[in-house]
Amino acid sequence: MGSRISAYAYLNTRVSLMAEQLLHRKQREALLELPLSEMQPLLNQAGLPGLGEQLPESPADLEQVLASTLINESITLMRCMNSDERNFIRHWMRRLELINLKSILRTKFAGLQKISQEQDLLDLGELASLNQQVLINTDSVEEFLRQLKSSSYSNMASPARKAFEEHRSLFDVEATLDANYYAQLKRLAGALKDAHKEQVSQLLLSWLDKVNLVSLLRFRFVYGLSPPHAYFLLAPGGRLLSLNALQQLAQQNSLTEVMKQLPPALYQQLADTDNIAEIEQHMQQLVRTLANRILRKQRFNMARAYAYLYLREQQIQLIHAVLKGHLLGLSPELIQFCGDPLAHPALARREQP
Repeated sequence: MGSRISAYAYLNTRVSLMAEQLLHRKQREALLELPLSEMQPLLNQAGLPGLGEQLPESPADLEQVLASTLINESITLMRCMNSDERNFIRHWMRRLELINLKSILRTKFAGLQKISQEQDLLDLGELASLNQQVLINTDSVEEFLRQLKSSSYSNMASPARKAFEEHRSLFDVEATLDANYYAQLKRLAGALKDAHKEQVSQLLLSWLDKVNLVSLLRFRFVYGLSPPHAYFLLAPGGRLLSLNALQQLAQQNSLTEVMKQLPPALYQQLADTDNIAEIEQHMQQLVRTLANRILRKQRFNMARAYAYLYLREQQIQLIHAVLKGHLLGLSPELIQFCGDPLAHPALARREQP
């Protein structure tokens, strides 16, 4: 018992120190507006002093620097956790590896170009669990999924292969990999113990609500999938949107009809939205507010670490968008447009810190 208390105390301290790197709303707004030459103080505050001194040579190098920052911080926090907690955070971070998997699929089998492990994929360091070169060398989607079957993603390979055999679509393979990733994440959250389990589940399920609602709207009204097809590709039910609720929403024939069928608590939050992009921004804001509350109010549990990693990833995505825009020579207006939606005036008044 004493060792666990000591570990949680250390974890709590580490999270508190890392949380000082999170930029507040006004700082994020400033990051969107400043010229590159004036960004160093904010990048220093964000724990990225090297980027303030000199940008990497390419967008790919920039993405790797930022991904490595997030990976290294997650590894530091996992050292303070027990096995169930580490398993959850490790799988959460495996979304980066999932990006690599889908990049290989899309690049090799959509006939786009050859793929290089060094140039086109993220290096996950200690978090890597796949021999990516073996996957790059496969000659077909079927062979790719057979190789995946013998990896740590074996539980995701069979459903993805079934989806490909039924639809012959890379889109279905990718969406099925995503859905099974989410399902495993929910199972790992269920294996947690102690007081932080409820807080972790609350944040995860709120995030799954966002994932499911936005995915459902895109599947139905952007990609034109049938109700059963769209429903099959969704993640497990979340906090407000159960699987039964999602099945009902999938039957609706327009975004307006979907909105009318939302649970009252969620409809109230989204009542002034009328397109998928706005819905996604508002749902992201709801999750972000909850993560901020957990980070600020909880003590001595790993839910704070999870909340921090969620918020840190959001911040890193903002920094990536801004610095990539400068690397590519985009206009200030376009950089702001591609930046943090939560810094936009319509949403800023709703956000906490």
